[in-house]
Amino acid sequence: MKTSFLILALATSFSVLAGEPTSPTLAANTVANATNRFTVSGMHCDGCAKGIASELTRAPGVAFASVSFTNKLAIVGYDTNRTSVKALRKVIQSAGYEAKPAKP
Repeated sequence: MKTSFLILALATSFSVLAGEPTSPTLAANTVANATNRFTVSGMHCDGCAKGIASELTRAPGVAFASVSFTNKLAIVGYDTNRTSVKALRKVIQSAGYEAKPAKP
């Protein structure tokens, strides 16, 4: 139970940092041991951002995803034993958007 709370707390704080007014999309039964930020281009609305977040959370190894249309930013928490930065970029690209590592 503590792990779930920690993930939710981290995901919520990332959501606020990303400028996303809604809660992040959480995946079931996955614990994040890393996070990564991506600059996402090609989004036209909040619906695009929600669709990307949904696609990311369905990917193996993703614990949560918060995507901000306003900031053109995706923040993804994931398990490095189950996925990689390259795989996460491919998920975003397969949804029809361009993703590049964001500068800190």
